[in-house]
Amino acid sequence: MPEGEQGIVPKEYRNGKSRYQIHNGVRIVRSFEIGRRSGPFWRMLNYLSFWKSASRKVLEFEDAFDITFAYQLSPATMCIPAQVLKRKKDVPYLLYCCDAWPEWIRAVLGDKFTFLANYFGKACKSMYCDADKLVVQTPSYLDYYSDYYGIDKSRLSYIPQFSTDSAGVSSSPHDGINLLFAGNMGVLQCIPLILEAFLRCSDIEDFYLHFVGDGSELETAKEFVSSKGLTNRVCFHGRKQLDEMPSYYGLADMCVLALDSSTLIGSTIPSKLQGYMSAGKPVVAAIDGGARFVIEESNCGLAVTPGDVEALSGAMRRMATDRNMREEFGQNARAYYDKFFTQDAYMNALEQSLLTISRKGNS
Repeated sequence: MPEGEQGIVPKEYRNGKSRYQIHNGVRIVRSFEIGRRSGPFWRMLNYLSFWKSASRKVLEFEDAFDITFAYQLSPATMCIPAQVLKRKKDVPYLLYCCDAWPEWIRAVLGDKFTFLANYFGKACKSMYCDADKLVVQTPSYLDYYSDYYGIDKSRLSYIPQFSTDSAGVSSSPHDGINLLFAGNMGVLQCIPLILEAFLRCSDIEDFYLHFVGDGSELETAKEFVSSKGLTNRVCFHGRKQLDEMPSYYGLADMCVLALDSSTLIGSTIPSKLQGYMSAGKPVVAAIDGGARFVIEESNCGLAVTPGDVEALSGAMRRMATDRNMREEFGQNARAYYDKFFTQDAYMNALEQSLLTISRKGNS
């Protein structure tokens, strides 16, 4: 279900409304779901409600499907209905994994609610192991699924995510140097680290930080900005639609990225990196794993040790005060995107993976 403000399902989708729709020739079937709202209680209800209701819904289909494509974000339980369809109607499924579970839930909750991580971990193990093909968006996940779940590597493959092509983005007239953070502002995105590093660069004249997005750390970030007297330097734009992003990329001179490295999640390639590179923007990051590899191989920015505020601040300072560096890194970012992260490359690789396991592809 779509979710409105504060994670509540909009009225037009409640009480059985708008369950069947056609969009761009695609038939959409919606199942019951409790909105996320806020807090772990409502989030768990949201996870469980979709899992159970969608698992029943897929069994109502009379269509003879050749394959199921399950695109797995968080929660991973969103893909269990694909497993149900395989077990009940022998429909093979490909699972594209963006977030590794139960590592994601352990990273978010820490030592709290360990029983939830264990519970969802068992459900996810069954789901992952039943998949005919498991595709991951970062190379480090290949070993994780092979070692942790015992999945044969012949059923695993790596296809990096793509980003909407922002080749048409042009720099908008603006004052000073603008640093952009776009996307989810959660615990794993190390928002306090970014703010503290930026604070240490407050002596740089006309240097500004922009946040486009929201998340659990938004209010804490606003409190920090207010307490440090940065309200004239830091701007919160809120969540924006994809088609609105080019105007914000046009405003940016450089982009920032950070990720908690204490768990496997820190080794992933956040989709915002492809977005930055598509727009031809230089990147300053406190990150490890696949994202650091991409930044260093493409020479599109400066990557420092995760959690090192002094190093991140120094990288921000170097890039903010060197226009030639920003231009060179930006050009390299776009060139690397064109080679590895386009939608065509993603779709071609995904189509080939789907054909290898589909009923028609194997007939």
